[in-house]
Amino acid sequence: MTNDKLRRQNRVVIIILVILVCCGLGIHQYFNYALKPVDPSSKRIIHVEIPKGATDHQVGVILKGKRLVRSSFVCDYYLQTHKEAGVKAGTFKLKGSYSTPQIVKILQESRESR
Repeated sequence: MTNDKLRRQNRVVIIILVILVCCGLGIHQYFNYALKPVDPSSKRIIHVEIPKGATDHQVGVILKGKRLVRSSFVCDYYLQTHKEAGVKAGTFKLKGSYSTPQIVKILQESRESR
């Protein structure tokens, strides 16, 4: 191979690596944003019913429907990667000022109404 061809290949590899790093950082930033509270100043209590046997995906959809999480996908992913006890069935009192990790912790704590 000539030096010109090697330089071109190196440039292409560097460009691809830069694109991949930028995409990774963008996804990381989005996940951090999506884990934040939907309405940090909210004091309104929202009652959420989690049915027995609900999957992580279904819980994410329920929470998104109640406007308690920014993304059902990120909530689903967080539930799958942070399983301590699993989500309990029941009725929960939650606020829009809770972050996704706070909500998940509450949903995993108790089977009783909160």
